[in-house]
Amino acid sequence: MTTPVESRFFSYTALAWFASTRWGRLRDPQMRTQLHRQINAGGIAALPVVAILAALTGATAVTQVTALTGQDNDLAQRLLFFGIFFELAPLLSALVVLSRSSAAIASELAVMHLYDEFTALRRMGVPAADYLLLPRILGLTLALPAVTVCFQLIAVGSGWLAVALIQNQPLPQIAGHFLDLADPWLPLASLLKSALMGAAIAIIACHHGSSAERSPGTISTASIQAVGNGLIAVFVIDVGFALVAYFLK
Repeated sequence: MTTPVESRFFSYTALAWFASTRWGRLRDPQMRTQLHRQINAGGIAALPVVAILAALTGATAVTQVTALTGQDNDLAQRLLFFGIFFELAPLLSALVVLSRSSAAIASELAVMHLYDEFTALRRMGVPAADYLLLPRILGLTLALPAVTVCFQLIAVGSGWLAVALIQNQPLPQIAGHFLDLADPWLPLASLLKSALMGAAIAIIACHHGSSAERSPGTISTASIQAVGNGLIAVFVIDVGFALVAYFLK
């Protein structure tokens, strides 16, 4: 007999397998329209918040480490690359997207389920899972890495500017030193981490929204479960990548 946690994990896994095997459905113009809508809602709409957070994060981190350890350019650059570029950028981007999109996806699907829109789509010959779930999962899987790249560029740029102002060094010299320290595999790993986080957020939100009981009171429950379990998944993925990076080093 499976426990509720095991049953939920199996449901997440089944939904992940479904999404990974249905990419071909994107040839449908309606599916592409839905995908673009989800990318816009989950990624592009989050960019203003991400840009402000990234600028503050990069400048604040460099300022704080300089205040604590003195004008150590090498330490500041390592913090920018390993601490912000690889670690914090994917994590904070995922938290922004999670806070904006997870509850919205779950509640939207729960309302659709309440008013029997899944059945209505099936009666019209439209696969409900393909039309409602697949664009949301693939949309966040694609959107979060793009959001992460924007966070990385802005955070590193603000960090460089802070180093230049505090340590009175030219920006080209700071940028060159940063590139000397950079490991080419870590940017790819950060994008893979972001994609997995985006997929996990969407899969969990879609599961709780589409499987909610047909009652108005379950809409808020689905949203709470989507956010809570999404947070756990994001941090589990983040810790997993951090451990892999640690042992590979």
